[in-house]
Amino acid sequence: MYANSSKFHAAAQRAIERRKSEDDAPRLVAEVPSLRSARILIIEQVPTGSTRHTKHVVVARAPALFVIPCGDATCQDGGHDITSQVMSAFRRRLLTAQGEDGCGGMSGSAPCGRSIRFELTAEYAS
Repeated sequence: MYANSSKFHAAAQRAIERRKSEDDAPRLVAEVPSLRSARILIIEQVPTGSTRHTKHVVVARAPALFVIPCGDATCQDGGHDITSQVMSAFRRRLLTAQGEDGCGGMSGSAPCGRSIRFELTAEYAS
């Protein structure tokens, strides 16, 4: 029972830190005023295949921060910071962009080994 409590506490602490980073980040609408809408399809590569999910960006209140947590619950200090790739695409007013990122965390005593691919779609004001 103590191990589960410890895992819960660690996950809760990571969530608090993630929310603080988002709160402290500049707002996306201030950084890219012409951006009207955006979505990011995230494809996580795992040893047994892949999973997909779409992040719909609420431009009016979103932080200019794009950090995707690692999908491996046992991964420590991992995740995918795609902020520079996404913001570069937005600043260049790209309608679509793609990228990849490997997880830098540790799963037990081994490197995590998970990675993501992402496909960005954006719309801008004229």
